Amino acid sequence: MCYTVNAKSPVSTLQRKAKVHKVQGSEDYTPPGRISGFAHPILPVITEEDPDTIQLLKWGLIPSWAKEDKAAELAKMTLNAREDTVFEKPSFKGSILGNRCILLIDGFYEWRHEGSKKIPHYITLKEGEPFALGCIYATWKGRDAFSIITTDANPMMEYIHNTKKRMPFVLPLEHASAWLKPELTKTEIKELMQPLDEDLMKYEVIEK
Repeated sequence: MCYTVNAKSPVSTLQRKAKVHKVQGSEDYTPPGRISGFAHPILPVITEEDPDTIQLLKWGLIPSWAKEDKAAELAKMTLNAREDTVFEKPSFKGSILGNRCILLIDGFYEWRHEGSKKIPHYITLKEGEPFALGCIYATWKGRDAFSIITTDANPMMEYIHNTKKRMPFVLPLEHASAWLKPELTKTEIKELMQPLDEDLMKYEVIEK
């Protein structure tokens, strides 16, 4: 799964790397660096609806039908959306066909289990550039929030995430626009949701 990311790049850098022309609502935004999804941070996202603009969305999708007293609990359970159930789960099926987006990050964290030990690893692209994670989003009470798509792990991520063997849906920025095409069919979306080639990724073991 993917519950901790590194979002350290300034929005101006992401704007240049992603080749978009506009940024919305970033005046008070400070890149958080390493951050847990359970803190429900505001992070830089590009949506299918407005692919030329970086927006700031909260991590933790709340479906439009959610009741007020259930919203906070739902947001804890929607940090990730599995690619094999995203078309069926009530929280996600209303977003996958028309509310796709990408999250712009510098890396993410996962833990390898060795006996009773959990060993943290930091994962990036080999080229060291910011990249995207394929996501979906929903609007609840006028506010947008997203969920990160996860896929089966590639061999590198199977070694690291050796319990559940999952990984986020990683997209190099030069390929990320494919996820934002509004005309994608269900079949095409399923074909896109594949683990990234491990040869494009690298990791390092970190202290904590």
